Amino acid sequence: MLTLTRPSLLLRWAAVCCALVLGLAGCGGADSTADPPDSTAPDGAVVITISDFEYDVPETVEPGAEITIRNEDSMGHTVTSDEEGVFDVVVGAGEEVTFTVPSEAGEYPFHCTPHPNMTATLVVG
Repeated sequence: MLTLTRPSLLLRWAAVCCALVLGLAGCGGADSTADPPDSTAPDGAVVITISDFEYDVPETVEPGAEITIRNEDSMGHTVTSDEEGVFDVVVGAGEEVTFTVPSEAGEYPFHCTPHPNMTATLVVG
């Protein structure tokens, strides 16, 4: 058992305990009422979002669909198909760019040219 004899120590201890309790209260699981990431643009186009050097890609897109790439990072990225010549889109910091996905169904792995650790796959189906 902890015994504190000086009032100032007791107040400090209480403040630390309150801070811990309040801090832990914010560490719960995900808020089930939170909206999922927006995967459509205002015009109804499908969206790939780039944030924190990661791609957020929709599960599938229709062949030949328009897709918007939204770059929420503070530096530019690319969406470059691993297969040469399929697609290579440059998106500046804070910009949005729209392009047409391939018209043939399939899986299209891609990467960011300046940041090769950024990878994802576009599934056209």
